[in-house]
Amino acid sequence: MNVRVQKLCKRLNKFTLDEISLIAELDKSETEKILSELIKINFLKKKDDLYIYIGEVKNIRQKSQLPLMFQFHSPETIDMILKCFCAEIPSPKSKLILKPSEDCICNFNLFFRKTIYEKQKQELLQYFENEPKRPRIRTFFNQTFYFYYYHDFLYVSDKLLTDKNAQNFSKSEIKQFKIMYTFSYS
Repeated sequence: MNVRVQKLCKRLNKFTLDEISLIAELDKSETEKILSELIKINFLKKKDDLYIYIGEVKNIRQKSQLPLMFQFHSPETIDMILKCFCAEIPSPKSKLILKPSEDCICNFNLFFRKTIYEKQKQELLQYFENEPKRPRIRTFFNQTFYFYYYHDFLYVSDKLLTDKNAQNFSKSEIKQFKIMYTFSYS
């Protein structure tokens, strides 16, 4: 009900309690409770008997940050694409299992990879801020990547993170890095 009243508020822009309760087909008392909640979170403003729409508040109903492709597929299909991605099933084989085209599956996989990269990048920045370390540098296909090792996890960055107090890897960290790197390289 609350979302329905919010949409009506946005559409009407200015209205009275009687008008919106009539349009929403709700009791005045119920409508008044919803409107008072919307006033508290600065969605509406009240002047005398007139309610005025101010604007959407992110706390109410945050729009999804997902790409448009998520709207064209059922949650079950998206779940299966995600499971195929996690099981490292190649796109051509996923296409045989699922209905979407290979390009569509590739777009989903690209989105998943970007999301994972952004999440690990945020973790890396937090670790680097607390305990700066010099990276191990490796080049793949003429592109340089910087590897950081924190708490038994290997983090990858496409940009060099610098700090005056950065420390070198310890011998045990170098050993662990080499083990992790061989897994990521193969």
